[in-house]
Amino acid sequence: MTFDMESYVDLDLPTRRSPGGGSFDADAALDLVTEFCISRDVYLGTKYSVIPQLDRALRIASLIGPDRRWSRIARWSGNDDTGAAPGAIVPNDLRDILYSRFVAAMPDARWLPPISVVSVSRWARFSQSMRRARDLDLGWIVPIHREVLLVPMPTVRYADGSAGVLHDDTGRPAIEWSDGSGIYYLRGTEFGESVYRRIVDREMTIEAVAALQNADQRSIALRYLTFEQLINGSGAQLVDTDVSGARLYRLPLPPRLARDRPPGYGQFDYFVHTCDTGHPACPFVDWVEPRSGLRYKAESSEA
Repeated sequence: MTFDMESYVDLDLPTRRSPGGGSFDADAALDLVTEFCISRDVYLGTKYSVIPQLDRALRIASLIGPDRRWSRIARWSGNDDTGAAPGAIVPNDLRDILYSRFVAAMPDARWLPPISVVSVSRWARFSQSMRRARDLDLGWIVPIHREVLLVPMPTVRYADGSAGVLHDDTGRPAIEWSDGSGIYYLRGTEFGESVYRRIVDREMTIEAVAALQNADQRSIALRYLTFEQLINGSGAQLVDTDVSGARLYRLPLPPRLARDRPPGYGQFDYFVHTCDTGHPACPFVDWVEPRSGLRYKAESSEA
Protein backbone atom coordinates (compact mmCIF):
# COMPACT_ATOMS: atom_id res chain seq x y z
CA MET A 1 0.00 0.00 0.00
CA THR A 2 1.39 3.43 -0.92
CA PHE A 3 0.62 6.88 0.41
CA ASP A 4 0.75 10.40 -0.93
CA MET A 5 2.48 11.95 2.05
CA GLU A 6 1.22 15.40 1.05
CA SER A 7 -2.40 14.35 1.48
CA TYR A 8 -2.61 11.63 4.12
CA VAL A 9 -4.16 13.88 6.76
CA ASP A 10 -7.87 13.30 7.28
CA LEU A 11 -9.51 15.79 9.62
CA ASP A 12 -13.01 15.52 8.15
CA LEU A 13 -14.25 13.32 10.99
CA PRO A 14 -16.30 15.57 13.28
CA THR A 15 -18.60 12.94 14.72
CA ARG A 16 -19.01 9.16 14.44
CA ARG A 17 -21.40 6.82 16.19
CA SER A 18 -19.50 4.44 18.42
CA PRO A 19 -20.22 0.74 19.09
CA GLY A 20 -21.45 1.60 22.56
CA GLY A 21 -23.88 4.21 21.32
CA GLY A 22 -21.68 7.22 22.03
CA SER A 23 -19.83 9.26 19.42
CA PHE A 24 -16.29 10.12 18.43
CA ASP A 25 -15.72 13.88 18.57
CA ALA A 26 -12.50 14.63 16.69
CA ASP A 27 -12.19 18.19 18.00
CA ALA A 28 -12.59 17.13 21.63
CA ALA A 29 -10.14 14.26 21.15
CA LEU A 30 -7.57 16.61 19.60
CA ASP A 31 -7.89 18.97 22.58
CA LEU A 32 -7.38 16.12 25.04
CA VAL A 33 -4.34 14.71 23.23
CA THR A 34 -2.85 18.21 23.07
CA GLU A 35 -3.41 18.52 26.82
CA PHE A 36 -1.66 15.17 27.33
CA CYS A 37 1.32 16.22 25.19
CA ILE A 38 1.65 19.48 27.15
CA SER A 39 1.71 17.53 30.41
CA ARG A 40 4.49 15.27 29.04
CA ASP A 41 6.50 18.15 27.50
CA VAL A 42 6.27 16.85 23.93
CA TYR A 43 3.99 19.56 22.55
CA LEU A 44 6.36 22.18 21.12
CA GLY A 45 6.25 22.09 17.34
CA THR A 46 3.85 19.12 17.37
CA LYS A 47 0.89 18.92 15.03
CA TYR A 48 -2.05 16.53 15.23
CA SER A 49 -3.92 14.52 12.60
CA VAL A 50 -6.87 12.11 12.68
CA ILE A 51 -6.28 8.94 10.64
CA PRO A 52 -9.28 6.60 10.22
CA GLN A 53 -7.45 3.24 10.15
CA LEU A 54 -4.81 1.93 12.55
CA ASP A 55 -2.88 0.01 9.89
CA ARG A 56 -2.70 3.16 7.76
CA ALA A 57 -1.43 5.19 10.73
CA LEU A 58 1.24 2.60 11.47
CA ARG A 59 2.40 2.55 7.86
CA ILE A 60 2.66 6.32 7.87
CA ALA A 61 4.69 6.01 11.07
CA SER A 62 7.02 3.44 9.50
CA LEU A 63 7.69 5.83 6.60
CA ILE A 64 8.21 9.01 8.62
CA GLY A 65 9.86 7.55 11.71
CA PRO A 66 9.33 8.07 15.44
CA ASP A 67 9.43 11.22 17.53
CA ARG A 68 12.50 10.58 19.66
CA ARG A 69 11.23 12.90 22.37
CA TRP A 70 8.69 10.23 23.33
CA SER A 71 11.35 7.66 24.20
CA ARG A 72 11.98 9.35 27.54
CA ILE A 73 8.33 8.91 28.58
CA ALA A 74 7.81 5.41 27.19
CA ARG A 75 7.89 4.08 30.75
CA TRP A 76 4.57 5.83 31.32
CA SER A 77 2.93 3.57 28.79
CA GLY A 78 2.15 0.96 31.44
CA ASN A 79 4.32 -1.84 30.08
CA ASP A 80 6.85 -1.61 32.89
CA ASP A 81 4.58 -3.24 35.46
CA THR A 82 3.18 -6.04 33.29
CA GLY A 83 6.15 -8.38 33.55
CA ALA A 84 6.42 -8.49 29.76
CA ALA A 85 9.63 -8.31 27.81
CA PRO A 86 10.78 -4.75 27.07
CA GLY A 87 8.67 -3.25 24.33
CA ALA A 88 6.23 -6.15 24.25
CA ILE A 89 2.52 -5.52 23.95
CA VAL A 90 0.39 -7.46 26.42
CA PRO A 91 -3.10 -7.91 24.92
CA ASN A 92 -5.21 -6.84 27.88
CA ASP A 93 -8.04 -5.20 25.95
CA LEU A 94 -9.34 -4.74 22.43
CA ARG A 95 -7.02 -1.83 21.71
CA ASP A 96 -3.98 -3.94 22.56
CA ILE A 97 -5.27 -6.94 20.63
CA LEU A 98 -5.91 -4.95 17.46
CA TYR A 99 -2.62 -3.07 17.80
CA SER A 100 -0.70 -6.32 18.11
CA ARG A 101 -2.53 -7.75 15.11
CA PHE A 102 -1.50 -4.91 12.82
CA VAL A 103 2.06 -4.54 14.13
CA ALA A 104 2.58 -8.28 13.65
CA ALA A 105 1.86 -7.80 9.94
CA MET A 106 4.46 -5.03 9.66
CA PRO A 107 8.02 -6.37 10.02
CA ASP A 108 9.35 -2.93 9.06
CA ALA A 109 7.63 -1.37 12.09
CA ARG A 110 9.43 -3.26 14.85
CA TRP A 111 10.64 0.05 16.25
CA LEU A 112 7.10 1.09 17.15
CA PRO A 113 6.46 -0.70 20.48
CA PRO A 114 9.70 0.36 22.28
CA ILE A 115 9.13 4.04 21.45
CA SER A 116 5.58 4.19 22.75
CA VAL A 117 2.59 2.01 23.43
CA VAL A 118 -0.12 3.77 21.50
CA SER A 119 -3.18 2.21 23.18
CA VAL A 120 -5.15 4.98 24.81
CA SER A 121 -6.28 2.47 27.46
CA ARG A 122 -2.70 2.12 28.67
CA TRP A 123 -2.01 5.85 28.77
CA ALA A 124 -5.35 6.27 30.58
CA ARG A 125 -3.86 4.46 33.59
CA PHE A 126 -1.71 7.51 34.24
CA SER A 127 -3.51 10.44 32.58
CA GLN A 128 -6.91 11.98 33.21
CA SER A 129 -6.98 13.52 29.73
CA MET A 130 -6.36 10.09 28.19
CA ARG A 131 -9.14 8.59 30.32
CA ARG A 132 -11.50 11.19 28.90
CA ALA A 133 -10.21 10.54 25.37
CA ARG A 134 -10.77 6.81 25.86
CA ASP A 135 -14.36 7.54 26.92
CA LEU A 136 -14.77 9.49 23.66
CA ASP A 137 -13.80 6.31 21.78
CA LEU A 138 -10.29 7.34 20.82
CA GLY A 139 -8.40 4.14 20.19
CA TRP A 140 -4.73 4.97 19.74
CA ILE A 141 -2.23 7.78 19.46
CA VAL A 142 0.78 7.18 17.22
CA PRO A 143 3.67 9.61 17.81
CA ILE A 144 5.73 10.23 14.68
CA HIS A 145 8.33 12.92 14.00
CA ARG A 146 6.84 16.18 15.34
CA GLU A 147 3.32 14.86 14.90
CA VAL A 148 0.76 12.72 16.70
CA LEU A 149 -1.68 10.60 14.74
CA LEU A 150 -5.06 9.95 16.39
CA VAL A 151 -6.99 6.81 15.43
CA PRO A 152 -10.64 6.37 16.51
CA MET A 153 -11.80 2.97 17.69
CA PRO A 154 -13.41 0.82 15.02
CA THR A 155 -16.74 -0.91 15.37
CA VAL A 156 -15.98 -4.59 16.02
CA ARG A 157 -18.55 -7.32 15.38
CA TYR A 158 -18.53 -10.87 16.73
CA ALA A 159 -20.41 -14.09 16.08
CA ASP A 160 -23.44 -14.58 18.32
CA GLY A 161 -22.55 -16.76 21.27
CA SER A 162 -18.87 -16.83 20.31
CA ALA A 163 -16.99 -14.22 22.29
CA GLY A 164 -13.93 -12.98 20.44
CA VAL A 165 -14.78 -14.66 17.09
CA LEU A 166 -14.83 -11.89 14.49
CA HIS A 167 -17.84 -12.34 12.23
CA ASP A 168 -20.45 -10.50 10.20
CA ASP A 169 -22.37 -11.96 7.26
CA THR A 170 -24.69 -9.00 6.67
CA GLY A 171 -22.33 -7.23 4.26
CA ARG A 172 -20.44 -5.18 6.86
CA PRO A 173 -16.77 -5.42 7.88
CA ALA A 174 -16.25 -7.20 11.19
CA ILE A 175 -13.63 -4.53 11.93
CA GLU A 176 -15.09 -1.28 10.58
CA TRP A 177 -13.06 1.92 10.77
CA SER A 178 -14.50 5.38 11.21
CA ASP A 179 -14.45 6.08 7.46
CA GLY A 180 -16.52 2.97 6.68
CA SER A 181 -13.61 0.86 5.41
CA GLY A 182 -12.69 -2.32 7.21
CA ILE A 183 -11.75 -5.98 7.28
CA TYR A 184 -14.22 -8.76 6.53
CA TYR A 185 -14.45 -11.90 8.65
CA LEU A 186 -16.69 -14.95 8.69
CA ARG A 187 -16.41 -17.14 11.77
CA GLY A 188 -13.02 -15.74 12.70
CA THR A 189 -11.49 -16.14 9.22
CA GLU A 190 -10.48 -13.10 7.19
CA PHE A 191 -11.71 -12.69 3.60
CA GLY A 192 -10.97 -10.19 0.88
CA GLU A 193 -13.99 -8.02 0.19
CA SER A 194 -14.76 -9.41 -3.28
CA VAL A 195 -14.73 -13.05 -2.12
CA TYR A 196 -16.62 -12.16 1.05
CA ARG A 197 -19.42 -10.51 -0.93
CA ARG A 198 -19.71 -13.44 -3.33
CA ILE A 199 -20.09 -15.74 -0.32
CA VAL A 200 -22.69 -13.78 1.63
CA ASP A 201 -24.60 -12.91 -1.57
CA ARG A 202 -24.79 -16.66 -2.31
CA GLU A 203 -23.01 -16.28 -5.65
CA MET A 204 -20.38 -19.01 -5.17
CA THR A 205 -20.57 -22.41 -6.81
CA ILE A 206 -19.10 -25.50 -5.22
CA GLU A 207 -16.32 -25.36 -7.84
CA ALA A 208 -15.55 -21.74 -6.90
CA VAL A 209 -15.44 -22.71 -3.23
CA ALA A 210 -13.02 -25.54 -4.01
CA ALA A 211 -10.80 -23.07 -5.90
CA LEU A 212 -10.20 -20.92 -2.79
CA GLN A 213 -6.59 -21.24 -1.65
CA ASN A 214 -7.23 -21.21 2.11
CA ALA A 215 -8.70 -24.35 3.72
CA ASP A 216 -10.51 -22.40 6.45
CA GLN A 217 -12.07 -20.17 3.83
CA ARG A 218 -13.21 -23.20 1.83
CA SER A 219 -14.81 -24.78 4.89
CA ILE A 220 -16.73 -21.62 5.77
CA ALA A 221 -17.75 -20.73 2.20
CA LEU A 222 -19.18 -24.22 1.69
CA ARG A 223 -21.70 -23.55 4.49
CA TYR A 224 -23.12 -20.55 2.61
CA LEU A 225 -24.11 -22.43 -0.54
CA THR A 226 -27.83 -22.53 -1.22
CA PHE A 227 -29.79 -25.75 -1.65
CA GLU A 228 -29.98 -25.16 -5.41
CA GLN A 229 -26.21 -24.61 -5.61
CA LEU A 230 -25.61 -27.81 -3.66
CA ILE A 231 -27.95 -29.86 -5.84
CA ASN A 232 -27.35 -28.55 -9.35
CA GLY A 233 -24.55 -30.43 -11.05
CA SER A 234 -22.90 -31.49 -7.81
CA GLY A 235 -23.94 -35.13 -7.80
CA ALA A 236 -25.72 -34.75 -4.45
CA GLN A 237 -27.87 -37.78 -3.67
CA LEU A 238 -31.02 -38.04 -1.58
CA VAL A 239 -30.41 -40.85 0.90
CA ASP A 240 -33.32 -40.58 3.35
CA THR A 241 -36.52 -38.68 4.18
CA ASP A 242 -38.04 -38.59 7.65
CA VAL A 243 -41.73 -38.40 8.64
CA SER A 244 -41.66 -34.59 8.74
CA GLY A 245 -40.36 -34.34 5.20
CA ALA A 246 -36.79 -33.44 6.11
CA ARG A 247 -34.46 -34.92 3.50
CA LEU A 248 -30.90 -36.08 4.06
CA TYR A 249 -28.49 -35.61 1.14
CA ARG A 250 -25.01 -36.97 0.54
CA LEU A 251 -22.70 -34.53 -1.29
CA PRO A 252 -19.58 -35.87 -3.03
CA LEU A 253 -16.78 -33.36 -2.46
CA PRO A 254 -14.34 -32.04 -5.06
CA PRO A 255 -10.81 -33.37 -4.35
CA ARG A 256 -9.54 -30.20 -2.69
CA LEU A 257 -12.52 -30.07 -0.31
CA ALA A 258 -12.21 -33.78 0.42
CA ARG A 259 -8.57 -33.26 1.42
CA ASP A 260 -9.73 -30.72 4.02
CA ARG A 261 -11.63 -33.40 5.92
CA PRO A 262 -10.31 -34.96 9.14
CA PRO A 263 -9.16 -38.57 8.77
CA GLY A 264 -12.07 -41.00 8.81
CA TYR A 265 -14.66 -38.51 7.57
CA GLY A 266 -14.69 -39.89 4.04
CA GLN A 267 -15.20 -38.16 0.70
CA PHE A 268 -18.70 -36.84 1.36
CA ASP A 269 -20.51 -34.12 3.22
CA TYR A 270 -24.09 -34.48 4.45
CA PHE A 271 -26.86 -31.94 4.83
CA VAL A 272 -30.52 -32.00 5.77
CA HIS A 273 -32.94 -30.00 3.63
CA THR A 274 -36.02 -28.77 5.49
CA CYS A 275 -38.64 -26.10 4.98
CA ASP A 276 -40.03 -23.74 7.62
CA THR A 277 -43.79 -24.39 7.72
CA GLY A 278 -44.38 -20.67 8.18
CA HIS A 279 -42.30 -19.88 5.10
CA PRO A 280 -42.72 -22.81 2.72
CA ALA A 281 -40.89 -21.00 -0.09
CA CYS A 282 -37.72 -20.69 1.97
CA PRO A 283 -35.72 -23.91 2.15
CA PHE A 284 -33.19 -24.40 4.91
CA VAL A 285 -29.98 -26.42 4.78
CA ASP A 286 -28.45 -27.78 7.97
CA TRP A 287 -25.03 -29.38 7.73
CA VAL A 288 -24.65 -32.74 9.44
CA GLU A 289 -21.62 -34.10 11.22
CA PRO A 290 -20.31 -36.64 8.67
CA ARG A 291 -20.23 -39.59 11.06
CA SER A 292 -23.93 -39.01 11.75
CA GLY A 293 -24.66 -38.75 8.05
CA LEU A 294 -23.02 -42.10 7.46
CA ARG A 295 -25.98 -43.69 9.24
CA TYR A 296 -28.19 -42.52 6.35
CA LYS A 297 -31.08 -41.49 8.56
CA ALA A 298 -32.56 -38.02 8.17
CA GLU A 299 -34.24 -38.12 11.57
CA SER A 300 -31.13 -39.12 13.52
CA SER A 301 -28.92 -36.74 11.49
CA GLU A 302 -31.27 -33.83 12.08
CA ALA A 303 -31.23 -34.54 15.81
